[in-house]
Amino acid sequence: MNLLRHMSLATWLALFFAAVTALVFSVAGVHLYLSTSQQLQLRDDAQLLNTIGFLRHRLGMPDGLEMARLHPDRLLDVVLGQTGLLLAIKGPKEELLAASTRDAMQLSTDAPVPADLSPDAAAIRDWHGSEGKRGRMIAAWVRIGQEPDERIQLVMALEHTESAIVLREHRNHVLLAVLTGVLATALLGYVIAWRGLRSVRAVARAAGEITANQLGGRLRIEDAPAELEDMVRAFNRMLDRLEDSFRRLTQFSSDIAHDLRTPIGNLMIQTQVTLTQRRSIPEYEALLASNIEEYERLNRMIEKMLFLARADNAQVALNKDTISAAPELKHIAEYFEGMADEAGVTLDVGVAGALVADAILFRRAVSNLVANAIRHTPGGGHVTIRGHEKEPDQFVVAVTNPGSGIAAEHLPRIFDRFYRVDDSRGGSQSSFGLGLAIVKSIMTLHGGKVGVESTPNGLTTFTLVFPRG
Repeated sequence: MNLLRHMSLATWLALFFAAVTALVFSVAGVHLYLSTSQQLQLRDDAQLLNTIGFLRHRLGMPDGLEMARLHPDRLLDVVLGQTGLLLAIKGPKEELLAASTRDAMQLSTDAPVPADLSPDAAAIRDWHGSEGKRGRMIAAWVRIGQEPDERIQLVMALEHTESAIVLREHRNHVLLAVLTGVLATALLGYVIAWRGLRSVRAVARAAGEITANQLGGRLRIEDAPAELEDMVRAFNRMLDRLEDSFRRLTQFSSDIAHDLRTPIGNLMIQTQVTLTQRRSIPEYEALLASNIEEYERLNRMIEKMLFLARADNAQVALNKDTISAAPELKHIAEYFEGMADEAGVTLDVGVAGALVADAILFRRAVSNLVANAIRHTPGGGHVTIRGHEKEPDQFVVAVTNPGSGIAAEHLPRIFDRFYRVDDSRGGSQSSFGLGLAIVKSIMTLHGGKVGVESTPNGLTTFTLVFPRG
């Protein structure tokens, strides 16, 4: 079983071709064998009918009576020289008058053909003689001369001697042809399959050359056979995803190291400066308070990273329920009123309808968008929060704010982790570049979509599309 499991595809194809060839040759051989056997039987039957017809004609001549009574052995001359042909002549009371051989003496006279009927193939039946001999036989009454009441019985059999030889040779030829055809087909099938799979081996070699350091390589579709083009395209798309994921992972590692270095560096510098000389208790308390701010920042960053990790592995359990959108979004707006007042921004909520979502994750996604909008809205601006049923099976939440906008080159990566439109990463104490990534993960968990549209020095709109199911 292990041997069969580890056989090459070329070997499997060769065995399959050989099996099909063996089946086709065997069916053809059996058909030819049966056809030949039937033709030989028809030939034997015709020989019996012709011979018995000749004897009937001969005995019906004027000297037939004399021949039958005085010289019945002359009738046996008819079967001389005809291999396997047996003849027995019996009188009116079925007494044996003459027989060509010992086997002919044992021929039965079951259902002979009447004298006034012409023998046909229906009167011929199978014959089984001594020592396993087989053949065909016929029995018929024959009128003698011109006397209507004078008759004798002819019993004739034809042994399958020549037919058996022909069939045996035919069977041997068929077996030899099947064996030769199977071996030839297996060999040619293996060669053809092995050559035909060269492109598969080339694809395998090309795939083996792609490593983590060479993810930019791709398989050549033009080198693959038509049957493998879809597979090669799928493999190349998989490599695209792997390369993108690997790039994101590399960037993620770099970004996380950069973002963790800032608070940790602040903690180390502040502590080292404080420890250079003795300080008063209020100075130590101020140091601890400053350190707590950095610890809280680190804790928020780690908590967000853990949420994203659990979301990527589908370990965040959703408690979906029907949510009335108006009170939820108004509650979120009330929560951010203090932050909006400090930034000189007003919040405008307009929503109607209901949606199906996890209430906690829904609030978190919308809150991230509202906080982000307030941070990027100049003083005196308005942040609008809208919610409506777009289609019978969708609910859309849109958060819009004015400002400098987002350049088109940043839009494809705006939801990446640690990605910030502002290149100066270290100066942001309130953002880690994870808020929009969390929004995207929440929408993925809900089977929904998140999108953004932005005009430079105009309006920026983030949309969340929740499925109703």
